[in-house]
Amino acid sequence: MVKKHIIFDLDGTLINSIPDMCREISLFLNEHGRRSLTETETVSIIGNGAPVLLKGAFALTGEEIKENNMPDLLAAWLNQYGKAEMAETKPYPYVVETLNKLKENGCRLAICTNKPPEPTEAILTKLDLKKHFDVILDADALPERKPRPEPLWEAVRRMGGVNESAVMVGDSETDAQTARAAGIPVVLLSYGYTHIPYEELKPDALIDSFADLPTIIERL
Repeated sequence: MVKKHIIFDLDGTLINSIPDMCREISLFLNEHGRRSLTETETVSIIGNGAPVLLKGAFALTGEEIKENNMPDLLAAWLNQYGKAEMAETKPYPYVVETLNKLKENGCRLAICTNKPPEPTEAILTKLDLKKHFDVILDADALPERKPRPEPLWEAVRRMGGVNESAVMVGDSETDAQTARAAGIPVVLLSYGYTHIPYEELKPDALIDSFADLPTIIERL
């Protein structure tokens, strides 16, 4: 079946958010007497939601977060990141042009991200990307998050599609695991934030440029 319902990850797939993420989490750590993170360290802890990122950041810089402190720290972090300027967060090359082409080809597009709602909304609005997508599911949109398959199934349902007409486009092991669990093929971008070598993830396709996506999707 022709793949006309396409679900995208956000960070590491559509946008490069690492410079701003690294700066913001480092500022947060500094406020709590911790050192800053490098961008490589920041990449190592993203992809599975804000609680995982926060726990990872504190573990990398000293004593781990005590469970009873987690709710207050998480609320403070989400408040800070939701209000951050995000001045360096940008779409990757060819993202806007390719999204336009996919829409012209009759595709329906969705975002499925483990990013919290406030920064998701802020970034998509700032970069004028919301208009391209029929469905946007952030970390709080459903009870389940990636790598559970339910967000992908729900995105397909809201687009009016079926699993057989869908494809996941991402950059990491979380996206690959989610697509496999959902029974949907996955295309990975080689420039993203994976923690596992791509040859081990065995995506249905691996591409170096977002501009190659329409051609690859036609071949799936």
